[in-house]
Amino acid sequence: MIEVITSDAVIENACASFGIAPGDAGLLDESYLAAALRRLAGFLCPCSPKTVLRAMVESHLGLVSDAAAFSERVETIIETLVFAGDLLELADIALEGDATKSTWLVAAPPAFVARESGSVFILGLSADEQTPLPIEMRSRMSLRRTIRSIDPSPGEDLAAALRGLGLRELSNTAWIRCPRAVNATALVAAYDTKLAAQRSSGDIPDLSVLNWSRKTRSYRARWTGPEALTGQFVVRRPQTFGANLWGYAQLRDGVPLKLLDLPLHGERWRGCDVAWRIQMAIDSLAGRPQEYRLRAAEDGARFDFFSPIPNWARRRLTLVGEEVDTAGCLMSFLVPAREVAAKERFLSQLLYLSRAAE
Repeated sequence: MIEVITSDAVIENACASFGIAPGDAGLLDESYLAAALRRLAGFLCPCSPKTVLRAMVESHLGLVSDAAAFSERVETIIETLVFAGDLLELADIALEGDATKSTWLVAAPPAFVARESGSVFILGLSADEQTPLPIEMRSRMSLRRTIRSIDPSPGEDLAAALRGLGLRELSNTAWIRCPRAVNATALVAAYDTKLAAQRSSGDIPDLSVLNWSRKTRSYRARWTGPEALTGQFVVRRPQTFGANLWGYAQLRDGVPLKLLDLPLHGERWRGCDVAWRIQMAIDSLAGRPQEYRLRAAEDGARFDFFSPIPNWARRRLTLVGEEVDTAGCLMSFLVPAREVAAKERFLSQLLYLSRAAE
């Protein structure tokens, strides 16, 4: 007997197989998307981000009313899984016999990061299990947005127990490692010098420019075409395989003169992380530093951001607090009161951000 089922029923069955509760947002629910992408990536990786994105979207055709919005949401969650450490992003990878290099995603091996409180973050994935832990340990796991964590039982050495199960422990230092602090002038000057040493780039098709001259909080609204822009700008350009490439370019009347690919050879940071930090420095030097909003909350404060921040900054905020649902911003973190002053200094010294006056 053939039975017609609704998309809600499909979601409920999928969530049950992942061991999570269906969210109010249905197929756009962050927990569902993260769980589905972990399972999919476990089978597909290593592969390009576009491969995972395409497979996820195609597997949900007929279940979503707006495929474009769903695709955009999936892309955001892939980025979040890279931030968390479930997926690793490797640049400049080429298969044997292929001259075209691209960015690939690799499934991170099962690991954990211990917090000062004794709780742990669970990282990594496998093709066989949604979460690479025994059933008893999985039953204790809680999900905060896309972050998986376990709280210790009274008197339990949770880190020792996980090591005994074969999970690799990542130190806090390794997980939140960040670049050294330099002032905005020195940072921009260093990349300007490297850009000046490049040969002429020639025409760059389909170039997107992060236009620092636009006075708006909206990150998306700052992205434009080259138009008639003159100066140095953070840019992106498409490639045949993998995510769009990041760069730093010199333009004159909208015509590209020179291009510096990001990240630089030997840099351990992702291209987007390097680019976002350069843009923050440029905005600071222009007298319009990017802002974060600080709002009082129970036992601490909420840090609201209107533009993306690098993964290493995002991890540092998550280690002492937690990422929470947004309200009128791009991302938001709840930080304990004792950590607020230190995190404000961190945001000022390494990302050149200022607290909004409102």
